[in-house]
Amino acid sequence: MQLVSLQFVSRGVNGWESRPLRFGERTTSLFARNGSGKTPLIQAIGFCLGFSTTFREDIREHCSSIVLTFSHGDSLIEARRELTSSECHITTRAGDVAREFFSEGEFSTALFQTLGMSPPLLVSTQRVATRPYISTVLPIFYVKQDGGYLDPYSAPSSFIQDQFVEMIRFVFGLAPKRSYSAQKDLLDAKDELIALQRRIVNQQKAVADLSERVDDSPVVIDLLNSRSQLIGSQLAELRESMNSEDVASNALRDLVIAKEQKLRVARREFYELSTRIASIDSIRAEIEGEIQTLSFNEQSRRAFEAFGEICSRPDCGLFLSSSDSYGKNLMYLKDQIKDLEANTARAEVQLEVLEHRIQEDEAERQLIVSKMEAIPKVTSTDNLIVAVQELTKELLDIEQKRAAAEVLAGERRKYVQLDSDRGKLQDKIELLNNNVRGEIEFQRLRAGLRSSLVRWMDILQTLNVSREIEIDFAFRFTFGTEPLSIFTGSTRSRLVLAIHAALFEAYLQDQNRPFRFLILDTPKQHELDGADLTNYLTELHTVCNKYGGQLIVSSTEYRHAIGPLDAEWLPSYPGAKQPMYLGKPGTHFFPTLPTQ
Repeated sequence: MQLVSLQFVSRGVNGWESRPLRFGERTTSLFARNGSGKTPLIQAIGFCLGFSTTFREDIREHCSSIVLTFSHGDSLIEARRELTSSECHITTRAGDVAREFFSEGEFSTALFQTLGMSPPLLVSTQRVATRPYISTVLPIFYVKQDGGYLDPYSAPSSFIQDQFVEMIRFVFGLAPKRSYSAQKDLLDAKDELIALQRRIVNQQKAVADLSERVDDSPVVIDLLNSRSQLIGSQLAELRESMNSEDVASNALRDLVIAKEQKLRVARREFYELSTRIASIDSIRAEIEGEIQTLSFNEQSRRAFEAFGEICSRPDCGLFLSSSDSYGKNLMYLKDQIKDLEANTARAEVQLEVLEHRIQEDEAERQLIVSKMEAIPKVTSTDNLIVAVQELTKELLDIEQKRAAAEVLAGERRKYVQLDSDRGKLQDKIELLNNNVRGEIEFQRLRAGLRSSLVRWMDILQTLNVSREIEIDFAFRFTFGTEPLSIFTGSTRSRLVLAIHAALFEAYLQDQNRPFRFLILDTPKQHELDGADLTNYLTELHTVCNKYGGQLIVSSTEYRHAIGPLDAEWLPSYPGAKQPMYLGKPGTHFFPTLPTQ
């Protein structure tokens, strides 16, 4: 996007116009005294591009519109903005195609599309979706006379969260810091995490409840499998054996031995669990004693209003001298009591389950023994039936335990999967929270700007400012330990100019980026030495020559050198006290340099 020409259109024969002012290919210099109308010309550039600008009432009365012509690629585009009201009314013409726009947003969307830019969906300060306007982008390339030399980004309004860095990222073709869709994804991910946490808690409880009733340890599973195989072989032997009485007796005897072994293991577990509960009760009694002692110390401390009369030593430990310490210690001990109570409750449930299991196994053992003692009194067929019944019952019991163990294993796998899903979701949230930090191109931009900024500070002779520069993720500049806001006067202006130059130079290096101009509206000459400003503008000329940029600068006291690729705009209409840039149609004269 190259600026071609600018013209104010008169409101009738008694209105004010400007001659067609053509921009230089490299530099356009406005040189005139104060009050000759330089600032309205500079403001008109942004105004025709949708920038919010308030002109003086006399300009609105005498001028009907302003026309800015610019080129992009092979297209020549004319943008005419009316001065008839405060409403936005812009008409564009490219060849035979004309379009009208009645809002800045509508015009911005069309212009971005013409320039091949895709505005991202961002988060507004009201936390709703919004998109950038031309007026939010221009402050990177337009340094206003009022306020523009105090901060590197001075926009007419700020309605986007982190607006400066978002516009930097937009014009440099980087992903946004706070994409609205990414923010929505973040909120959705957080809601999903909350729901997943609930599922994990419920799953954890289900696993804990099953674990109290089911033992799925590898040792127990191996024992169940081997026992199942043994019973299966015994049943097969009963079906095939001719001497069913001996086989049945042996099978019943094996069942009794197996039951007795189970009883021994269960009773040992019962004893160990009972001992653990007793130990927990003992520890709880000791903690309750500590709580009583702690309470007594606090009561004793409060009983003595003048504690110094008893012991004036600062390291005296007779009483606790801090109510805060008392409260913290008491809370810690009570938390320990709660943990012990929870452990006791779980152990008592397990003890109850064990006791019930021991009673059942003991009853089954007694039943098998009674049947074995009755074998001489019954027939071999009866013996066979009894043995098959008991073996089948034992086999069913084993299969139920194996099935329960498999259910528990499945619940554990569900818990592990949910926990894995939680980790992935937390990683996603971390990525969405810090999506800027992982972008290599953004880091490269900041690193390049740091070194370039040092060079521009040196060109402007910016003294007494650290060259240890940090640019954070919100694009805030820190020099050593001092933020930009701490500087004033000439130093502040030099730093802002250096930042704009470093950004402009970095931006121009990609020939596909559309904004190819930098506008400097009356740099503060009373705060900048003429030689420093000359060096600065000369170096900007070199940058423009190298990368194809345009520089527009207005000045009252400093006249910049003009070359073949440059243009100088001088006031060319008669005024009451001095030549003016705007005047009555037909009164234009050939301009001369103002006398100082």
